[in-house]
Amino acid sequence: MDKFEYFSGTPEVGIVPRAPHAGPLLRHVYEQEHGRGGFAGKVSHTYHLYPPANWLATEARVLEPATFAPRWDGAMRPIGGTHHVLDVLRPEAAADVYRGMTRLVANASVAMNVTAPAAPMEYFFEHHSASLVYFVHQGGGTLETTFGPIEFGRGDFLIVPKGITHRFELATGPQYYWVYESFAGDPEKAEAPTTGQFITHSRSDYRFPRSLDTRNEAGRFEIVSKVDGVYTRRVHPTHPFDVVGWRGDYLPYRFAVEDVRPLVADRSHVPPSGHTIFKLPGCYLCVFTVRSVEKDAMWLPFFHRNLDYLETLAYHFGDFFSAGGMKMDGMVTLHPVGLPHGPKPPALQRFMDGHNPGVHRELAVMADFANPTHVSQAALGLSRPGYMQAWAGYTTDPRFVHRPDRLAEVRALAERLADARDELRPREDESPA
Repeated sequence: MDKFEYFSGTPEVGIVPRAPHAGPLLRHVYEQEHGRGGFAGKVSHTYHLYPPANWLATEARVLEPATFAPRWDGAMRPIGGTHHVLDVLRPEAAADVYRGMTRLVANASVAMNVTAPAAPMEYFFEHHSASLVYFVHQGGGTLETTFGPIEFGRGDFLIVPKGITHRFELATGPQYYWVYESFAGDPEKAEAPTTGQFITHSRSDYRFPRSLDTRNEAGRFEIVSKVDGVYTRRVHPTHPFDVVGWRGDYLPYRFAVEDVRPLVADRSHVPPSGHTIFKLPGCYLCVFTVRSVEKDAMWLPFFHRNLDYLETLAYHFGDFFSAGGMKMDGMVTLHPVGLPHGPKPPALQRFMDGHNPGVHRELAVMADFANPTHVSQAALGLSRPGYMQAWAGYTTDPRFVHRPDRLAEVRALAERLADARDELRPREDESPA
């Protein structure tokens, strides 16, 4: 179906009636409403060849979580007092996207998981407790959905709203995704009142389905649904993607990380929150991407202790600007609430010596989880020993250790630099060229 009318009102694709719940077409196709907020929030309607409730009742059953997805819902405990770096997940056996899902951290409203699918999905999936935000660190393929297919590849975000029927068709080669579950609401685009709607990206960068691959097929089609830690299987005699049309604004979509246009400044360091792309209830999702370096300000993160959020950083590529040369591709760091952290000693040395790189060539996805946040036993099993030693140079390097004359040195520097001005600050004695 190529017919679509996207910006003449509510988005629609394919064969739809003139209005929801109305018109003679509804005596020939079967309308299904996907509604949030008690049907008072976002909503979409799909129009099917066969009734969506045509399941085979005797085939429905609850699945054993330990068999279906043993690492998705497991033991969790509070995290604090120690920073962690988690190694790349290397599954013992090939599993699909959901059977191999491994939870890392979670609070009451959001969870972060990792999956490295290496097997096809032989079923369809619906998450009845959360909307899903995927980041594709490695791999690609097609996300098949009720609303049509979405092609994806390395560096893409995939947003799958709560309850949407979908399946991953994987391309050849390794796959590796970070997956964020939002239990209390859908991801919302972050924007500040003072910067407008086009920073750090535009809604026009979202790629929604624009075509249908309608399946008029008979057989046995399994759909697995998840509510908290309960997995249920039902079986339908017709293909769930028997949709001939849809209309609405509750949709899956793709967002390419290359379309993030970061907020940068020459005379001030942009704090992590300035890189937020999505807001979730209880979580901020941010992207540090390729960007120019501050010219007349501290271009490293200041030492900080986040008193309300656990900070996670998932490293996609490049030498992260505060990591001091540590190779982190595919890894995740956990920085618990209240524990000081900041640049590693080699990174701070480069800043103090005036070695401005000009451009940060990196990409990392940061998710900050509101306290209290818990960590899984599976995540602790990936924790690399000795990560706290990454800051050990602050206790051994002569530049940073205790010196009896340190106070006098700083007082003298303060007096000498008292009238220092930003190099880029306007001066009255400068006239326009």
